Amino acid sequence: MNEGATAPLREFYARHGVQEPIATRRIRAGRNSEVSHLSSSEGQWVLKHYYQHPNDPRDRLGVEFGFLTFLAGAGVQCVPRPLAKDVALGCALYSFMPGERPCAIAPELVSQAASFIASINLLRGSSAATALPAAADACFSFREHLALAASCAGRLLAVQPESDAEVAAQTFVAERLKPLSVHLQQRLAQEIEEPRLAEPLPHEARVISPSDFGFHNTLLHEGHLSFLDFEYAGWDDPAKLVCDFICQPELPVSDAQGRQFCEEVSSRLLHADADAIWRRVRSLLPVHRLKWCCILLNELRIEGRKRRLHAAGVEPEGLLALQLDKAQRYFNQHLAPLA
Repeated sequence: MNEGATAPLREFYARHGVQEPIATRRIRAGRNSEVSHLSSSEGQWVLKHYYQHPNDPRDRLGVEFGFLTFLAGAGVQCVPRPLAKDVALGCALYSFMPGERPCAIAPELVSQAASFIASINLLRGSSAATALPAAADACFSFREHLALAASCAGRLLAVQPESDAEVAAQTFVAERLKPLSVHLQQRLAQEIEEPRLAEPLPHEARVISPSDFGFHNTLLHEGHLSFLDFEYAGWDDPAKLVCDFICQPELPVSDAQGRQFCEEVSSRLLHADADAIWRRVRSLLPVHRLKWCCILLNELRIEGRKRRLHAAGVEPEGLLALQLDKAQRYFNQHLAPLA
């Protein structure tokens, strides 16, 4: 989907106000979907082509378009407007948001991120909010957080390696990540009474979450952030939201900024217990660090590699070796002392 767009695709966006002639520019952003910037004398738009694979049944198009429709109904302005979708083509058309990824993370930007989370939870009691799904990989108990990290490592180990790079990646998972997963499970079991490990988080303590939330999914324009990428959005544990905000490796935040985000989100959410959320974050942070180590190695799985190539158009040669290097450095920085 680029300068050589198919006739059905051109017909799709023409039906919704994007008239020829247009200029099309592929945006190298995201790990899951191909994103193109469309422009003409009439305006600018974003066209998103969602990755689809038989082994990856997530409805990314339905989730993101539905979530942005919910946000539009709630009056949230700092996100793209959903304009049209075509399920058969696997595409959606959105309004264009100007800006660039922030280069440096200042406390003001952390405050804007916290304010955004508060704004999308203002109508959490509405019927539209109730109808939202659980976020992808949502966790509502300590056991579910642990199971998520363990399953991420398990899926990587289930791959039949076919190259030296795949053998090296699996060796790292088997020798470093899998043992750490077992250790973290044992440690959490010692810190938390057994009944509480399986105790579900009550609904009133859950939040509407973009999931995969961090500055890697933002644009900064004239001092104001806009927020992107809601393919995994839905209801989730606020501690998981904070952990992912802290853990994501592309535009990392400091420990102080992570605590600031947690405190400001908690203070803006009704009935939120900031201390309880932060205690939960501190217990679960290593678990989600481990999960993110595994995410960096998703290219080991064939569907993960195809999804990345679909989204970014990168060269496959050396991709897994590059990701293994990132995962090893992430592990050494954040998890090695725990191993």
